Amino acid sequence: MKKQLPIAVIIAPALLILAAVGYFLLVKPKQAEAGKIQDEIVNIETQIEVARAAQRQPEQEDPSAIKIADLFRVSMAMPDEDDMPGIILELNDVATAAGVEFLAIAPQGGSVRSGYSALPINLTFEGNYYDLTDFLFRLRNLVRVRDGELGADGRLFTLETLAMQEGTGGFPNITASLTVTAFVYSTTPPAAPAAPAAPGATDTTSTGATDTTATTTAPTATTPAPEGEITP
Repeated sequence: MKKQLPIAVIIAPALLILAAVGYFLLVKPKQAEAGKIQDEIVNIETQIEVARAAQRQPEQEDPSAIKIADLFRVSMAMPDEDDMPGIILELNDVATAAGVEFLAIAPQGGSVRSGYSALPINLTFEGNYYDLTDFLFRLRNLVRVRDGELGADGRLFTLETLAMQEGTGGFPNITASLTVTAFVYSTTPPAAPAAPAAPGATDTTSTGATDTTATTTAPTATTPAPEGEITP
């Protein structure tokens, strides 16, 4: 009489075979598909991050264009020639914008400094104090540095000295004498030609000398004033 095998011994291998078939036919393809989808998600996320980084980073400008622009601004602020008529015209333009009319504009002899030359100009003023401060503010801002970048709308001027006193009728009417300096990118001492005086002023110029002195009454004291001390 043959011995019967337990039913569990027969069913267990059949279940294992069925599970293996189900895994290879159903589960494994789904895992492969899920892995492929995950790879696509990673690729898309990478592309998104690259696009965001490109938007955050500004386009690089042409370095040669930047150098040319900087050189142009520097040459405007400090040209390589004195051009005294142009300097006087620029001073008059700034004065007109501020409502200022100078009694006299007297260029002085230029001096050589370290790698450049300086052209001092004496100005004689009679009028409103606030108009004068507006003039100095505009003059100072012809050349400025903001966020490390040079900006220039004209020559660089510095205020060397300023002396003033109350004028007729009291403050804010004043009379003032000030010296501003323009600069030249040159080590050759520039000659300062005589400047035409404004109406109402009489200038006396010595032969062979470069200094022109206005006959306007000088203030009682002259105090050096650093650039930017007076602001509107």
